[in-house]
Amino acid sequence: MKPMPTLYRDDDPSVYTCVHEFKKLHQRFIDKKTVHTVAVLMKDLWQNHALFYYLATAPYLEIGLHGWEHKDYSKLTYEECYNDILMSLHYWKENSDRMLHKHGTVVLSKEIKIFFAPWNRDGYNIRAACEDLGLEFCNVKGGRWKGYIIKSFHHWSADNLKI
Repeated sequence: MKPMPTLYRDDDPSVYTCVHEFKKLHQRFIDKKTVHTVAVLMKDLWQNHALFYYLATAPYLEIGLHGWEHKDYSKLTYEECYNDILMSLHYWKENSDRMLHKHGTVVLSKEIKIFFAPWNRDGYNIRAACEDLGLEFCNVKGGRWKGYIIKSFHHWSADNLKI
């Protein structure tokens, strides 16, 4: 029987993330030819241009959404969830498209496909908003999701992470 694949979920990259430390960690994924999935906090992420560019262009790096801000989306109304996610998706697309525009040619930006719930908290409104915006919802309770073993971590404390 084939072992279950691992999804390495790195929570909370944001405007405050040190790009040098992040790149150092991600290089370990590149060296192993393994996908590194980040659950980003979108608010003001563009202000960290070096990190934003790296997220948008690095190989083996998948972009997921952790929210506009790190909040408990399970307690919000549908409209609040929908608006935050929509704002985040537009922000990512607009800024990555602008950043990746080179000499009259647009390099396609990475698409965000998954919403990773902060604190793994679940709720009807956040699930419904994700579905209506075409995102998969992941709360990772139990450490498994859609045929993957989930290894959740934070980039700032991943020195001993086994990839």
